[in-house]
Amino acid sequence: MKNFFKYLYYIYFRPKIFYPKSSYSMYREDTFIDNYFKNKKNGFYLDVGAYHPLDGSNTQLLFKKKNWNGINIDLSPLSIELFKFARKSDLNLNICISNKKGFVTLYFRKSINMLNTINRKFAKNNFRNGYQEKKIKTDTLNNILNRSQYKNKKIDFFNLDVEGNELKVLKSLDFKKYQPSLICIEIHNHENTHNHKTNYLKRNPVNKFLIKKKYKNVWKSNFSYIYKLKK
Repeated sequence: MKNFFKYLYYIYFRPKIFYPKSSYSMYREDTFIDNYFKNKKNGFYLDVGAYHPLDGSNTQLLFKKKNWNGINIDLSPLSIELFKFARKSDLNLNICISNKKGFVTLYFRKSINMLNTINRKFAKNNFRNGYQEKKIKTDTLNNILNRSQYKNKKIDFFNLDVEGNELKVLKSLDFKKYQPSLICIEIHNHENTHNHKTNYLKRNPVNKFLIKKKYKNVWKSNFSYIYKLKK
């Protein structure tokens, strides 16, 4: 019973979400995603850096409106507890995704935080008042998927938000086998945030990787980008 009220607090009361919303994303990414898959029911999503089942979620509309299911992965044990409570039919995993299996250092400020990261430079820039550290396990997306009920299943929607570790996560996925139809990813301008004339996107290694894999940018807002697979 204690955990029940704890989960209610973190899922609904802390983010002040008391009624169904038309959008749960930070920048309404989910409305574009929902419309892109308007005729597809029972799809498969993969959310790495899932954070919260409602607050800032790019998959909640797919889960609630279209009866989609999938895999939610996060560094925070509390985040995954919330997903296990709110999305019991999903596979919810507390692990770090990288390009190889092993251990890395997690830099974090709170037990649940959008900015928890394994990127030390990112932590120093964003946790100005200090942060804690601990060792956590890493694994690849290929290993995770190949051990799951989704083995060899094409990914309909891939959401990736891992605070500076995006390229390693992308490199851990077999794109020929799993070939996501749509990808939403964070790409930050580390060259000059305030100079919008700087075409940093073309030089960004994440963007270059996705272009090479035959993806095209179809939506963007602030540092959130959506790519679709070219047909």
